[in-house]
Amino acid sequence: MELVRKSIPYYDVILDNVTVYEESTDAIVPDTFPDIARITYADGTVSVKDKSPQNDRILVSGSVMATVLYQPENETSLRRFDIPLNFAHIEDGRGVGTDSVCFIRCTVAAVSARAVNSRKISVTARLCFESSAYKPVELAYTERIDSGETPLEVLYDTREIPLLCAADTGEFTVLDDLELANADDLELLHTGCALRQNECRAMNGRVMVRGEALLRMLARDDTGSLQMISQSVPFTQAVDVEGLTEGEPVTVRLAVRHTDCVLASGGILSVGIGVDALILRDETHAIHTIRDLYQTRYDLQVQGKQTGIRSCALCGAFSADGTETMPMGMRISQYISAQAVCTGILVEDNDNVRLKVEIDVIYLDDDGALYQTHRTQNIPVRASMPLHGAVPQDIAIQVTASPSGEDSASLRFAVSGGMSRTVQEGIQDITSVEISEEQRPGMGDITLVLRCVEEGEQLWDIAKQYSTTTAAIRAANELPDDRQVVSAQMLMIPIEQ
Repeated sequence: MELVRKSIPYYDVILDNVTVYEESTDAIVPDTFPDIARITYADGTVSVKDKSPQNDRILVSGSVMATVLYQPENETSLRRFDIPLNFAHIEDGRGVGTDSVCFIRCTVAAVSARAVNSRKISVTARLCFESSAYKPVELAYTERIDSGETPLEVLYDTREIPLLCAADTGEFTVLDDLELANADDLELLHTGCALRQNECRAMNGRVMVRGEALLRMLARDDTGSLQMISQSVPFTQAVDVEGLTEGEPVTVRLAVRHTDCVLASGGILSVGIGVDALILRDETHAIHTIRDLYQTRYDLQVQGKQTGIRSCALCGAFSADGTETMPMGMRISQYISAQAVCTGILVEDNDNVRLKVEIDVIYLDDDGALYQTHRTQNIPVRASMPLHGAVPQDIAIQVTASPSGEDSASLRFAVSGGMSRTVQEGIQDITSVEISEEQRPGMGDITLVLRCVEEGEQLWDIAKQYSTTTAAIRAANELPDDRQVVSAQMLMIPIEQ
């Protein structure tokens, strides 16, 4: 007997994780700077330099440029102090190797700064890493058996399983010069960037990505007043993908690698944004396997194993919204900005998701003094459409803050991202079949058995028990060809001689 084997190459999802990592440093203010009275604000911009897959891990390295504003002693104006932090983060992932396709989204979740003394600042950057790794593997299994002249009764299983058929990476840079209105005397303090993808379309050998880079810039004018500037930078980029054909379904994930914004005289904003792209393609396979088999006259020695497989379906875009009230502990005269970074996802049911978020709110009190409040909170949001087992990923959050009572802020969250569904499954793989040389003892002169079937029984199980075939039972009882289960009837079972 010959086992007819089939092999399907695909990419296994071996890492899909969100972790938070902290890096700290101390810095001495320059001699020309005044002493520190109070630190009012801290934030940072990340730049990912390298991500190297190694044995069971990914090494991610880069830097954070932290910007600190502090109020000097006996002065009302704020001083700016930029502090660089280098980081090297190890993301553990069993099975990760040099042949793995890796994708990293690194976001600054929060930057905290405290004055150690009047001349020294300690800065800590909390970084959120969304890490994914895909490994090329092969699913091999027995699809059917060529038994030659020996007839076999075989019960087949057919399951449709979505698998990633391709995973590719690419990168591009968004470059633009923009003219900002009324920006001649502005100083950029911090720039945050989020990517919104509007369209991705497969072409021959490349994928076209159209979207926007959403910039949120904290700026200071010549009077010392702070303001938040929002600016959209549209982009259309092509990424080379070997083997991609025109119109093929494709999913693209994007991550900001670095953000460089310079505001020159005349209000000209020069923008340079490095972007990493992950291009995924999935395909649904009809997997035909053998559930059971027997021979009506001879015993079979069958060996098999359960083969694990991780299915992965790309489920399109995710969107949700939610609200939360955040106590501030003081009266607020003006909200300057609010931002949030997702550091954890819990799917509660088909419609509701709970996000763990790092929230920063910048505001002025009744006296016009600048304050920054940071909270880590679990925010319930409601999805705009049922999830059907999918899990959100690549979450971006837009936050708006408004007064709620005398000392609280009402926060409204607009959440967007993508979705995928990964399920651990198993298939039966027959590895060997041998037939005995001696014939099994029969039932003598008995040619027909009458059996009363009260509860639902599988025809396959009955036929196997009496060493006959389902086709023979169907013919003897005039059952339709698609009948699999019988119940509440007297069944005639022909016995093969």
